[in-house]
Amino acid sequence: MCVLAIAGGALAVSQVFKQYQDINYQRQVGNYQAALMLEQGRQAEREAAYQRQEGIEEARRQKLNAILKMGDKKAAIAARNIALSSQTALNTVDDEKLNGELNALTTLKNSERKAQTYIDRANDYYRNAQLQSFQTKKKYRENLYNFGTNLGMKTLSWAFSA
Repeated sequence: MCVLAIAGGALAVSQVFKQYQDINYQRQVGNYQAALMLEQGRQAEREAAYQRQEGIEEARRQKLNAILKMGDKKAAIAARNIALSSQTALNTVDDEKLNGELNALTTLKNSERKAQTYIDRANDYYRNAQLQSFQTKKKYRENLYNFGTNLGMKTLSWAFSA
């Protein structure tokens, strides 16, 4: 009879230890998920910065192309023996400059819109990470409380059965 009581006690201790390990494992999984969401948020912020920089570079290229086209227009006008100071020539060159500026601004606006999408996504990841962290802590505390309550009940029932 004593051997059965010792075996039952050992089994109870192993079950308690297993339950405690499960509680810690659930906490580790929740913390890992929160950390993963934080990293995804950081990645989205890096992508937003990249989109902004890409837009700036593309706008510069478009402005440079506009300047080059203005030079080509001036050369073409001069080749036709039209005075560069005439109103038609000035309007043509100004139109080319304005089109280049408009294209550059449109590019900047589009890149900023894409960047803002990534920033919004990053904020969503950060909020979800905070929520996951909060839920993990709450669940861990609840599990520890239940674990302690169950452990106390098992100890009392084991003590009275012996």
